[in-house]
Parts: sequence; C-alpha cells; structure tokens
Amino acid sequence: MEQELKEAWKKDEFQVFLQPQVNVENGKIEGFEALIRWQHPARGVLLPQEFLPAVRELGMSERLDYFVFEKICMFLKKRLEDNKEMFCVSCNFIREHFTKNDFARSLECIRQKYGVPAWCLAVEITEGAAFTDAEIVQTNVVLLKELGFPVYLDDYGADQSTFGDLLFHSISHIKLDKKLVDHIQQKNAEVLVHGLCSIAHKLSYQVVCEGVETALQCELAKKCGVDLIQGFYYYQPMHMVYAEELYDMGRRMFRG
Repeated sequence: MEQELKEAWKKDEFQVFLQPQVNVENGKIEGFEALIRWQHPARGVLLPQEFLPAVRELGMSERLDYFVFEKICMFLKKRLEDNKEMFCVSCNFIREHFTKNDFARSLECIRQKYGVPAWCLAVEITEGAAFTDAEIVQTNVVLLKELGFPVYLDDYGADQSTFGDLLFHSISHIKLDKKLVDHIQQKNAEVLVHGLCSIAHKLSYQVVCEGVETALQCELAKKCGVDLIQGFYYYQPMHMVYAEELYDMGRRMFRG
C-alpha cells in the first residue's frame, strides 16, 4: 500500500468528488463538500475508508488535505473566470492542522494564489480527540473567520466529539455525525438531534445533517430543525463536472 500510494501521487490518481448540501426550506443546493477518491489502476475507485488509514500511518494526511483544498481552489477559479455564480465548497482538515501557528495563513496564501473569494472555501475541523493546545486552535479559528473562511465542526455527535468543541465561537456550522442520523427514528436520538439543533441555533450556528439516506430520516431531520441536508437521499458524491452542471441547472430552474 505504501508504494502504491507513492505511485498514486506521481500518477495523479487521487480525484476530488463533490456531494451537494441541500437547503431544507427550498430544496436548493447551497454548496458542496469535497471528498477524496482514489482511482486505483487495478481496483477501480476506492472510497476513503479503504485507503485513509494507510495514509495516516504514512503521515500523508496533511498533504492530502492541502491537495484537496488546492484542487477546489483551481475548480472555483475556473468558475470565477467564466463569470458563473459562485458557491461554497467545504474541505476537510485533520485536527493536527489547527495546532500549527501558520495554518490559517497557509490557507490564505493558497486562496490568494487563485484569487477565489474566501467565503467559497469552508474549512472543516474533522472529528477526533480533544485538542491539547486550545489557545492555538482558537487563534487559528478566529483568524480564519477574520479572513472570511467559514469554519465547520465536522462529525459532531461522533465518538470523540465533546461540548467543549462548541466553545470555538468563530465556527459557522456544525455537521451532525451520520451515526445520529442512522438512529434518528429512535426517540432518544431524535430528542438529541433536536436538542443539538436548538443549541447550535442559539449560538448562531447553522446545522448540516450528514448521511441522510431515506425519506423518513430526511423528514425527521427537518422536524428536528436542521438547516442543510447532505446524503444519498438527495445526491451521492459526484465528479466535479457533474456537480457543477447540477448546480447550474438547478439555479436556472429556480429562476424560472
């Protein structure tokens, strides 16, 4: 796997897919999440769970995060040059990034290189162990907000997330973990999701519900008060060219 991953970098086998995020009020696609895929020469398209553990073991996670971010910058720059309506794409970053003093500035340098508006580039803090240096993390989150980047707290409600994560007052969205959605038809889970939405809104955060796969899950999520829904019920992750066509077609339809 190590050798294959190294070859994958050289041969540009990693691809970025986009999964739409749908506004519950009007059904419009508001933005997308960027998701990595590996176009393996022998095994076909591999999902993240099939190769990310090896990426972490090899210490390549941070490199992969920056790779996705730069690909999205290139993609959005092309839309900007074509005078197309812009939208926000969220990119995942492992927690280690946020403990580095130069993280926010590094993203800003890449953004400036491509001239993409910062509001189009959301930065997702992925689920993980509690931060050991909260002061540096908070400084990065505040700076990202000041620079214009939306900041999402990803996989909230997962095994290692805590209420302490909500103290990062400069975040704009929380994304509810799929495990909550999988059990949302159970009363306890429904009450929990409703409560998290209520807390988030009082903190002026929007709530994205990930992993919605059925009509019942979608209806219950709406009932609980989520703002955006992401999942197979609406759309699967897709190549960027198809995502772009889907967004533009939807905007034309809403304009009538």
